[in-house]
Amino acid sequence: MAQLLLTLWSLVVIGAAAFAQEPVAQGPEAAALPGVVEVIPRLAQLREQGLNLELRLAQIRDSAEFRRQLQALEQRQQEIGKRMTDTGDPAGWSFDRLQEVRGDLVEQRDAIGKVLDDLSRRLAEMEQLRKDWLGKEKFWQEWKAQLQALEQEFSLEAFSEAGKLIAQAQKGLAESNAPLVGLQKEIIDVQARALDRLNIISGHLNALRGQTFKKTSPSFADRDFYRQFTAELWAAVKAGVLRVRPVDRLFWQENGWLLAMQVLIVLTLSPLIIRHRRRPDVTPEWQFITRHPWATGIFVAQAALNPLYSSPPALWRLFSGVLGALAASVLVAGLLRNPRKIFMVYLLAFLVVLSLGLQIISFPQPLYRIYLALLSLLGIPLLLWLAMRQRRAHQGRGGWFAQVLQAGALILGLSLVAQCAGFNLLASRLIEASVGTVFLALFTYMAIRLGRGGIEFLLTHPRVAERPFFRRFGAELTRRLQGVLEAVLIGLALLYLLVVWGLFDSAAQAWKVLLGLGFAVGEINISLEMLFWVGVVLYFSIVFSWFIRAVLDTQIFPRREFDRGVRDAIKKLLHYSLVFIGFLLAMSLAGFELRNFAVLAGAFGIGIGFGLQNIVNNFISGIILLFERPIKVGDMIVLDSEWGRVRKIGLRSTIVETLDQSEIIVPNSQLISEKVTNWTLSTQVARLVLPVGVAYGSNVKLVLSILKEVAVQHPDVLSEPAPSPIFKGFGDSSLDFELRVWVTDINRRLRIISELNQAIDQGFRDGQVEIPFPQRDLHLRSVDEALLARSWGAGGKTPRTGVAAEEEKEVVPRFTETDGGEEPEARED
Repeated sequence: MAQLLLTLWSLVVIGAAAFAQEPVAQGPEAAALPGVVEVIPRLAQLREQGLNLELRLAQIRDSAEFRRQLQALEQRQQEIGKRMTDTGDPAGWSFDRLQEVRGDLVEQRDAIGKVLDDLSRRLAEMEQLRKDWLGKEKFWQEWKAQLQALEQEFSLEAFSEAGKLIAQAQKGLAESNAPLVGLQKEIIDVQARALDRLNIISGHLNALRGQTFKKTSPSFADRDFYRQFTAELWAAVKAGVLRVRPVDRLFWQENGWLLAMQVLIVLTLSPLIIRHRRRPDVTPEWQFITRHPWATGIFVAQAALNPLYSSPPALWRLFSGVLGALAASVLVAGLLRNPRKIFMVYLLAFLVVLSLGLQIISFPQPLYRIYLALLSLLGIPLLLWLAMRQRRAHQGRGGWFAQVLQAGALILGLSLVAQCAGFNLLASRLIEASVGTVFLALFTYMAIRLGRGGIEFLLTHPRVAERPFFRRFGAELTRRLQGVLEAVLIGLALLYLLVVWGLFDSAAQAWKVLLGLGFAVGEINISLEMLFWVGVVLYFSIVFSWFIRAVLDTQIFPRREFDRGVRDAIKKLLHYSLVFIGFLLAMSLAGFELRNFAVLAGAFGIGIGFGLQNIVNNFISGIILLFERPIKVGDMIVLDSEWGRVRKIGLRSTIVETLDQSEIIVPNSQLISEKVTNWTLSTQVARLVLPVGVAYGSNVKLVLSILKEVAVQHPDVLSEPAPSPIFKGFGDSSLDFELRVWVTDINRRLRIISELNQAIDQGFRDGQVEIPFPQRDLHLRSVDEALLARSWGAGGKTPRTGVAAEEEKEVVPRFTETDGGEEPEARED
């Protein structure tokens, strides 16, 4: 022990001495800074970094592209300002005119923001470079101070050169930063002017929305209304026509590629439709476009690329509107068969184009009011007449079209009343929004038809349909994709419907506002956006689970030759796992923290203790059935003396289909805890036992031979194990035999039994083997003498013993059992 203590003490002393001899650090800077030998290499590295900085600053200082973009923005801003000035005070503009100008200003605001963001990134990069070189300056100063403190020899010229390089870099950064900052200020000024105009137009739009149900103009009965019809009014019409901006070179420079793309789409798509429209595999959903290929090409080209045009001139908008309305009307008319519906489509298209032209030339408000009033006066009787014709054509049942016509007449009537009373905004909004709603519904329906036809065409194409997955699940996949497409298109249509009725300026704004709606439950804020994403995640988790299971069924399982029960177990577990993951993700999107599920699990445990034992028992039993698989889907089982086939194994119950095709819903716990006979658990091979009885006196060897021959000749009876006819014993009325055979498939047991019984019956007939009737002996202890006399005949003696009836102690007549009861057998013993 003393030696051990001495050794430990020696180790402590040696460690303390070694610790005392360690040099004391000069501080964190001293440990981080390099030594003298690194001065020259670090100086060379600093020179290289300075050269790279100069090259990068040359690129950053190049503001020619920003200048060009700024000039384009200023020119565009001047054009918008000139149009606003020429049109007059925005307070007198129509709702659609305000929306059009606001769209131009929003587009310019976004373009300015994009240029400003690019410039801000350059300035941020320069700021980062400035901080980096400030760090280099501090590094070299601290390094020099450390070497001086350690009194080491070093080159002062190297540190002096490093200082000059750093100062030169900082000067270059400062010189490059100033022009960019000035350019940023100019862009911000342009942005401020655009935002001011945008706020003015937005204010007038909001004011118009607030005045929709207010009287904003003199009524038709007011003299002030008629005083507006002066020479100045007609001059304003002429000035509006002259102010229509032609298509200039700048527009073609910016948007010429869009027109080229549209022409290319028309010249490619239309001939393609003409070429393939007579093919037999063209889906019925596309029949209306195959009849109008050029209208389809024009409509697709405009619908796809028109939103990309940047501030189109008035003439171009008018030309594009006429072309688009004509193509859309032709396509929509191709969907219809009723001539009255087709007439209304073309009439509405004409009114849309006419209204667009009047808005483009800034048609004066008094004249526009007269136009809307005349439109109502002519439209009301026309719509009512068409509704009446529609009802007569359908024997008093005009359907939804007649109702729409009547609703249109009602809207025109309300618009006329509002116009006459001076509610100009309400009157124009009713007509314009109603027409827009009709066309929006027609375009949505047409888009759904096009999309459904496209999905069906792609998934039924021979090269696609021949694949195993699409051959088996193509119809289901088509239905699901078409459902998603319809939901998306109808959702977009509803958003645009809010825009058509003037509730929002754009579909994006409507979407943002609607998703922001919600309510609070405790500390959790529930919004429509949250509910939307929760629904989307849950739906797509279910769809993804279906897709993975379908791929397993068609691509994986057939190659691996898995048992059906294994396949069902894998698919069910995968389905529940994916849905559970989707549920957790949806809950996280809804704002529920996953750790809160521990509290729910505790509450769930308490619920189990009080009243959910059976449900959880069945749930756990279902999991055991999936893993242990004592029964599986497709098995033939006997449950409570009832034969049936397992059709579905769920987590709570199992569905068994009986032989008469009724379905028994069995709790999973019953299949686990009670005895169940499974005929097909490990094999389909099973033994059948057929009981047979023959009359006493029959040839036993012949009977066994017939039974053996019948079994051997049946194709479904196995030769190994061999059929076994057995003489079982002596019965009450017959000699009892059994035919025991093994069959390949227990599912065909009833058919095999029937066929074997038929063959046995035919074999017995050929071999003259009798199948007896059951016989019964009746012992009568007391019988009326008159009855005995009549039964045994005259003489009063029984035929069997010759003894007088009054001396017979026990009479035993023999009876034969039949279907109708027991009757005396007509024979003598």
